[in-house]
Amino acid sequence: MKEKIQKFGRALSAMVMPNIGAFIAWGLITAIFIPGGWWPNENVAKMVSPMLKYLLPTLIAFTAGKNVGGYRGGVAGAVAAMGVIIGTDTPMFLGAMIMGPIAGWCVKRFDKLVEGKISAGFEMLVDNFSLGIISMLLAIAGYLVVGHAVAWLTGLLSAGVNWMLAHKLNPLLAVLVDPAKVLFLNNAVNHGIMTPLGIQQAAEMGQSMLFLVDPNPGPGLGILLACWAFGKGSTKQSAPGAVVIQLLGGIHEIYFPYVLARPILLLAVMIGNICALSFFTLVDFGLVAPASPGSLISIILMSPKGKTLLGILGVLIGTVVSFLLAAPMVKARPDFQGESEGAPVPGPDASGAPAGGGDVIRKIVFACDAGMGSSALGATRFKARLMKTGLQDIKCTNCAVGDIPADASLVICQRELADRAALSGKEVLAITNFLSDPALDALLKRLEGQTGGGGSFSPGCVFPSPIASGGEGCPDVRPLQTLAESNILTGLASEDKESAILRAGKMLEAAGYVEEGYAAAMLERERVATTYMGMGVAIPHGTAEAKTKVRHSGIVVLQYPEGVDFGDEKARLVIGIAGVGDEHIDILARLSSALEDPDTLNKLCATPNSRIIYETLNQ
Repeated sequence: MKEKIQKFGRALSAMVMPNIGAFIAWGLITAIFIPGGWWPNENVAKMVSPMLKYLLPTLIAFTAGKNVGGYRGGVAGAVAAMGVIIGTDTPMFLGAMIMGPIAGWCVKRFDKLVEGKISAGFEMLVDNFSLGIISMLLAIAGYLVVGHAVAWLTGLLSAGVNWMLAHKLNPLLAVLVDPAKVLFLNNAVNHGIMTPLGIQQAAEMGQSMLFLVDPNPGPGLGILLACWAFGKGSTKQSAPGAVVIQLLGGIHEIYFPYVLARPILLLAVMIGNICALSFFTLVDFGLVAPASPGSLISIILMSPKGKTLLGILGVLIGTVVSFLLAAPMVKARPDFQGESEGAPVPGPDASGAPAGGGDVIRKIVFACDAGMGSSALGATRFKARLMKTGLQDIKCTNCAVGDIPADASLVICQRELADRAALSGKEVLAITNFLSDPALDALLKRLEGQTGGGGSFSPGCVFPSPIASGGEGCPDVRPLQTLAESNILTGLASEDKESAILRAGKMLEAAGYVEEGYAAAMLERERVATTYMGMGVAIPHGTAEAKTKVRHSGIVVLQYPEGVDFGDEKARLVIGIAGVGDEHIDILARLSSALEDPDTLNKLCATPNSRIIYETLNQ
């Protein structure tokens, strides 16, 4: 059920988040140029109403349709949305969020039905007319039926929101939103529900408090300040940087690990937000448009004219209340940062036997959704650590989370997949970073304890490859043949995560490594769990089902000197991967070898010369 809720939440937020810039543009035009704005201008203000009624819902519908059915689905979604937009006078954000996915699904289903059945030379004719006919029918259905139904539903929701506002109950929204935000639906509730409703409310009232239910950085800031003031060890050391990111960067994910490590802190977050929302209710304060990211700067910019100070005070109230409540909780347990990075693994007891586990670990399996990217890189990296500590007898491999072998002693996976991995009946270690996670350090100590360490490792050896090994001594990994210099792009301008992944997928398709459709599968894989590996590297790849589309193992390398946002982390190298069977593990072994050296990694992330990257990965 949690997985289904997460998937639905990701789908909602994925319709709105790529278009937040357009929402902010509308909000700035509204705040600055309407009568009563900072610099009223009657001519410029004429854009406000058409953008609200036509542009923003159409963008949402296009994005939603594209997420489901590719670019053709996006076009159909935009056309279908016009039916619900024209059919009513109510801003059709909810209608766009319904018609977009439906249109994308219809196009996708049609394309699948006719795949391989169109005569040569007629492909364009069929593509264009099928898209036109499907879009027309959906637009008519939206105009005659869906628009009126959505208008009624929107009116019902708006009435509920207005009732809560009239009875001063809207602060209680924090009780629902904050736990969902921290535990499994970050961005989904805010951008999938609050933002569309808030836009409609702002159009009627000039502002909306719904824009402040999620984005207020104050409650999370209070948690971080308490950890800074009263924490110890890594908790205290990491908090100052997190404070700056939370307050000015608006990346709320930065405080989630502190709360997840000690869930009682969630009470401090909720009560802090309730107090802030109560203040906003008392002074009748709201924002004119979404504050994204949820930083103090965004709240100041989106505040109505003459009310900026009220927004700052609301952030301060949330911070102070959260800090005062969190302080005694942190004092009681001042150093818990290690738990935030992964479920703790018990170390050995005095006898040298593994504590808490019982059985000796003989085989470690790294699992991810497809069993192709993050798990393979994690396995090769941890395998090297095992060799360096003389633990060559412990097997370390990877697989898809649904294909965990019966002889596995321990399964390592990302937190999002922990429940699915637990169905295997094996011991599960949930982590957040396959490349660098304190829980992996604890695991290594546990393994050393169960065997007593020892062993030898030949300096300068390359990581072992399951494909080719040279027997005794240093493994003989065959030269990498699946990377061409033409498939390395450097100095790319920053773009959103989805665009970067699609770029990598299209390069794999253009190079002949994969069939058409693999790029879409890479996006689908990213929605399940992030492929960001840490240390500025992401390795997007397709789902397990998409392996049938792989013709030949290969990789493409995209370098973004300024980084691409993967959640609250930035990837400077986006490495698209396609692997036939297990051949990609050889590729990942070499990538992992390069990642071992920070200087090499920095060179790969910064050099404008693609030849350097090519030669480094082919040494």
